[in-house]
Amino acid sequence: MTPPPRTPPRSLAPAVLVMGKGGVGKTTVAAALATLEAETRGRAVLVEFGDGESGRRALGAGHRGVEHLVITPAEAIQRGATPLFGSATLAKLALGNFAMRPLLRAAPAVRELAMLESVRQVVAARPGVRVVVDMPATGHAVAWLRTAKQGREFLASGPMFELCDRVARELVAPGCASIVVVTLPERLVLEETLELCESVARDPGLEVARVVVNRVPLPLSREGLADARALAASGGALAGAAAALVSVLEAREAASEGAAAAMEVFARGPHAVWRVPLAPVDPTSRDVARWLRAEGAA
Repeated sequence: MTPPPRTPPRSLAPAVLVMGKGGVGKTTVAAALATLEAETRGRAVLVEFGDGESGRRALGAGHRGVEHLVITPAEAIQRGATPLFGSATLAKLALGNFAMRPLLRAAPAVRELAMLESVRQVVAARPGVRVVVDMPATGHAVAWLRTAKQGREFLASGPMFELCDRVARELVAPGCASIVVVTLPERLVLEETLELCESVARDPGLEVARVVVNRVPLPLSREGLADARALAASGGALAGAAAALVSVLEAREAASEGAAAAMEVFARGPHAVWRVPLAPVDPTSRDVARWLRAEGAA
């Protein structure tokens, strides 16, 4: 039975939130999306949390047009608190109070909300420029996305309610942010990815715009494998080396077929899937951007 034609994927929103488990290549894909955007439209922003080393390494030397912003929790909390206190100076004084510091450390939801508010400010300050955000690993990222909605439901009014409401309306909302999930071509990981997509759709109600399957083993040439087998069976001087090559090629072919079978979990679903091939060495953001362009990302 022929599967029904897919609906063309919607264009990505001004903010692109890249999610995925640790170790799947999330930062590299985020850097590649920013690189591709800069190559296509001249400018893009890559937002990273923490020390920024992962993003700098992923961007490498070929990130012309990509503005790399690193947001730390302390900076984010001060930015988010400035409207609450009326000025940056008062916010800094209040947050620096010895009684406030342990309270903030003990309230992760406040930090998460502040980080999202910082992203919202970055997007608002750069109209027309796509902002790609390298989100935390999956579990934390989902909790981040729910923070604003939960805070808005819990609080009836006041400055914190307004902050939650602003983030929920202007960032964590359809049309404002697109979710891109990075995964690997392994059945269990792909099934977990499908569950993640469904979870994000339920709460906070954001559709996963794209699924990037990273490190996909590409199919081999049938002629090349047949030639290697024939050479191994010939009994000549190269037979031993050819037999070893056949073992490698057969393992690669099995991995490619296994990946294709595992990816069937998305074959009839609504998600647009982009594939990034398995590379012999760590690819640069420009390499991945080129592969994503071939998949129709631009």
